[in-house]
Amino acid sequence: MTACICSLLVTIFPIHSTSGSRKYGGFKSSRRIVWAIISRKLNTTIDVVRFRGVDSLFRSLLPAPSPSNNHCISYDLYFLLQTKIYRIQPSTSSPCSNKGWLIRVFLSSSSKLYLLDLFTNQRLRTMETINKVLNLMNFRVVELFELYTPSNLKGEIDFHYFCSIRKVIFSSIEGHCMVFALYSGKAVIVSNIEENTYTMLEDDGGETHCFDDMILYKGQLYVVDKMGTIFWFHALSFKLVQFSPKNLYCCEENGHIRVNACENKKKLVEYDGSLYVVDLYINDERYYKWGYYLKDVFVEVYKLDQEWGKWLKVKDLGDVSFVLSKDSNFALLAQDYYGFEGNCIYFYFDHKASCFNLKNLETKVADIFWPCPTLFHPVTN
Repeated sequence: MTACICSLLVTIFPIHSTSGSRKYGGFKSSRRIVWAIISRKLNTTIDVVRFRGVDSLFRSLLPAPSPSNNHCISYDLYFLLQTKIYRIQPSTSSPCSNKGWLIRVFLSSSSKLYLLDLFTNQRLRTMETINKVLNLMNFRVVELFELYTPSNLKGEIDFHYFCSIRKVIFSSIEGHCMVFALYSGKAVIVSNIEENTYTMLEDDGGETHCFDDMILYKGQLYVVDKMGTIFWFHALSFKLVQFSPKNLYCCEENGHIRVNACENKKKLVEYDGSLYVVDLYINDERYYKWGYYLKDVFVEVYKLDQEWGKWLKVKDLGDVSFVLSKDSNFALLAQDYYGFEGNCIYFYFDHKASCFNLKNLETKVADIFWPCPTLFHPVTN
C-alpha cells in the first residue's frame, strides 16, 4: 500500500509551480497535518526517499532514511551489506501495458542511495548518470527482495575486491540469526551471529560435499552439490539431510561440452513453489573462430518432482525467464518486464549479461538490465 502513496501525492494535493520554484498557495495547517500523518505511514526506504523528493517542505516533515539494524552485519573479516531489488514501473503506463524494469539499490551509512549492477554489484556509472540524480517520483516502486553482499568497508559500498565468499544468505531459523556463506572452495559455513560460532556443513554421515549453490526455500536452507543432489539444513543437528536423488542425466545429449568444460555450475531457482536446477556449462578453453575468440556455453534446466522423488528435464519454460545473478537466482514473467524473452536463462558471462534460449539453444548478449533513461534527471541548483 505504501508503495503507491507517493505516486498519489500530487494527485491528491496539487503542487503549483511558479517561476521555476514550487509554491504552496493556500497550503493550510490542516493540510500540513495530513502530510505529516502520511509521512509517518511510510515504512520502506524507497517510499521515504520519494516523499522527501517532492519539495523542501516534505523534507522538513520527514528525516532522511537511516539504515536498518540488518543493514550491516559483521561477519568474519568482512561486513555483510544489505542491498534490495525493486521493480519499477512508469506511473503513467496505460492499463494495457504493465511492463517494468528491475533495479538494485544500496543505502549507505550516510543515507545515500546507490544504483548497482544486477549481476556484478558494481555501482552503475555511465554517461547517462553524470551530473544527474535518481528520480523515482514518476514510477511505481515495489520491493521484491533483499540480499547481502560481503564488503571490506562498514556501511559503505566496496564490492569490487577479491573475496573468497561467493554467496551469502542471512536468515532467522528456529529463532536464531544465521549466516550461510558459500565459499569459492565450494564449502558452506553456517554462523550463529549471536554466539559468534562457525560450522562447516556436513551430511549426517560426516561427509563434506562440494556445493555449487544454495537457496532459501520455504524458510529452510537448501544446497546443491556438483552431482546435482539437493540437501536441506537441519537446524537442530546442524547437519545436511539429502532431499533429492542425484541428477545423473545432466547434459547426456551434449557430452562433448561436458568433457571439454572447465567449469560446470548448478544453480538453484524457485518458481511456482517448485525447485529447479539450472545446469550451466562453460568451456573456458578459448578457441579461434571467424576472427574472434569464443567460448562454449550450454544450459539445461531440471525440475525436482518432490512427490515421486525424480528429476524432470524442462525444455520449455513458457513465458518464464530465470535470472542468475552473482548472489541471487530468481524467476520472473517476461511479459511483465521490458526487454525480457520467455523461455530464456539470463546470466553473467564473459564480462557481460547473456541470454540462453532453451528453444534454439543459442546464447546472445542481453542488454536489458539498464533502466529507462527517464529515471535520471539533471541536477538543478
